[in-house]
Amino acid sequence: MAEEVITFHWADYLVLGVFLVFSALLGAVIGFRDRKKATSKEFLMGGGDMHWIPVALSMQASFLSAIFILSTPVEIYNYGTIYSYLGISYFTAIPIAGYMYLPTFYRLRLISAYEYLEIRFNRTVRLAGAITFCIMVLLYMSVVLYTPAIALAQVTGLPVSFSIVLCGVVCTIYTVLGGMKATIWNDFIQMIVILVGLLVIICLGAEEQNGMNSVWKENEEGGRIIFDEFSPDPTIRTTFWTQTIGGTFVSLTMYASSQTIIQKFLSVKTLKKAQLSIWLATVTSVLFLILVVIVGLIMYAHFADCDPLLTGKVEKTDQMVPLLVMEVMGHLHGLPGLFIATAFSAALSSVSGSVNALAAVTLIDFIRPIYFHYKKHHISEKSSAILSRVLALIFGLITTLMGFVAQFLGDLVLQIALSIFGFVGGPLTALLSLGLFFPFVNSWGALAGLISSLGICSWIAIGAIIAKYPHPILDRSVEGCPVDVVGNESTVTSYFFNSTAMMESTIMPIAGDDGTDVLWIYKVSHMYYGLIAMVIAVVVGIVVSLITGVAKDTDPKLLFSWGDNCCCYCPRSVRDCLKCGAGEPRDEEDESLDGSVEKKEMDASGLDNNGFGEFVTEKHGIEDGHHYEEVDTGQTFRPTNVYDIDDVVAGSNNNKTDASDNVAEKRSSRKSSLSSDEYDKTHF
Repeated sequence: MAEEVITFHWADYLVLGVFLVFSALLGAVIGFRDRKKATSKEFLMGGGDMHWIPVALSMQASFLSAIFILSTPVEIYNYGTIYSYLGISYFTAIPIAGYMYLPTFYRLRLISAYEYLEIRFNRTVRLAGAITFCIMVLLYMSVVLYTPAIALAQVTGLPVSFSIVLCGVVCTIYTVLGGMKATIWNDFIQMIVILVGLLVIICLGAEEQNGMNSVWKENEEGGRIIFDEFSPDPTIRTTFWTQTIGGTFVSLTMYASSQTIIQKFLSVKTLKKAQLSIWLATVTSVLFLILVVIVGLIMYAHFADCDPLLTGKVEKTDQMVPLLVMEVMGHLHGLPGLFIATAFSAALSSVSGSVNALAAVTLIDFIRPIYFHYKKHHISEKSSAILSRVLALIFGLITTLMGFVAQFLGDLVLQIALSIFGFVGGPLTALLSLGLFFPFVNSWGALAGLISSLGICSWIAIGAIIAKYPHPILDRSVEGCPVDVVGNESTVTSYFFNSTAMMESTIMPIAGDDGTDVLWIYKVSHMYYGLIAMVIAVVVGIVVSLITGVAKDTDPKLLFSWGDNCCCYCPRSVRDCLKCGAGEPRDEEDESLDGSVEKKEMDASGLDNNGFGEFVTEKHGIEDGHHYEEVDTGQTFRPTNVYDIDDVVAGSNNNKTDASDNVAEKRSSRKSSLSSDEYDKTHF
């Protein structure tokens, strides 16, 4: 008699339903509460005054997707604990993003991070960066929505298509209604749900195996405890080096160049608190990685003698965790619903942040410039606010439709997700790196670096996915299965010897099963794609800039200062050498990167505005294309319609020399438009 299949109880449906309804209602409540502050800045940036703790969890939630929850345990099950070295990369990549990339964007105070590319290079580079980001997010979101749909289908029997639509609709509703504030607060709550769900399955799973000591022993005997793989061979799928070095560049694409993260980073009131959120996100990232690794160990201990894929209990690897949940705690009605809510939480948090970011990039980088070009004036704030919501709705629907495409990607969900960050996000990170760290790189070099990097890395990644090089997985067994589960001996044998092909692909490889005919570059671990992208873009960008004429006198405020930030105790001559052709800083009464005039004072700690401290300032500048004053509250802006921000930004050229000229002209005109008393005020 076949083994009984455990499915959802009505209590599980109730728990999942309550969670989804709550998520949608929270967006509606926040949207109703803030209806009188209906501006694009409020919708896209949360008003710029969010608390750093929920923002930290929201930043981490952006990439703690259902892929991470459901596929990482399978990674441990198939390839062992070597994957857990990825945690080291979090401690390198995320702080690097917080102190070397994001401070410049924070001082810009622009809604779209890719506006920086126009200020630093030109409009073409800006559009190229924005388009690259949109491609990356849409590809990634298709996989994110598909993964929890598989999980729900496994435990309920509902069609995968229904689950994709359900997740997409709920996420779109609360994002459209509540904007960035709803996204951040929902992410905060969803992270708590994820934490509780993981802890519950770990506790109950360990109890079933008579404690974590038994779990660890079972994994040792099964060869899953692996921490000694230090081979430098880049074709080995997972090693210490792929996870630490390759993982650092993958994580950089998530935290340093993604509008999804930058937008949340800018929603915090001060730079210092924004950087605190980065540190908290680092710690929580490692914490959740540890938890999902433990789930993977428990899953192997549970299925060690009766692999569910070999016996046909599941058809896809991402159904293994839901199966574990149902077998471990299916009799505890309501708890399986909690865990599926965990998977949906991970998906919702990723999709909502990305939908908001796509709306911001489309509005700021495409619609506003086009509108200004044809109408010769800026789109109104009321229209911008409406457009923000309409765009969020459109991208929510597009993302939902993209979820259906992921059904044809096979079983390599985690690999494909990380590959997307590598071969699409890697070139984007490299583009921003060229702008921040290489003052002499011009717009020709930046664009050539992006295109060459994107083209070569796309060829490698897509070729690898099609070629399906069979990276060997660890042994699995069906020796402990009941006879009525595995059938006759020949069936078991057939399953066992073809396990690699089943796990690696639902599509037959184009080369031989042993991979001998696969091009060497296709064998390279997907974790190295980000590193490859960075090297190609930087080399090409520098060479092309040298050929076409290097950029001169680049505004140092657009750069990360190696001399001041990393060699601050070195002699002045050394620090000047590290400027690599950057221009001299403006005088003390200077232009900020958003076009505002700032007069700076050291704060009590002696730190200035180099990105590692705060300063006292009052601004007179531009906000949404208008001149403004910032009064004592630091909250009120009074538009005076003196001039347009596009006049400053649009003056960029290939060598980026006339942007600073525009800045100087604007400074003189701004001085004449303000009284000397107004111009010289320095309280904040």
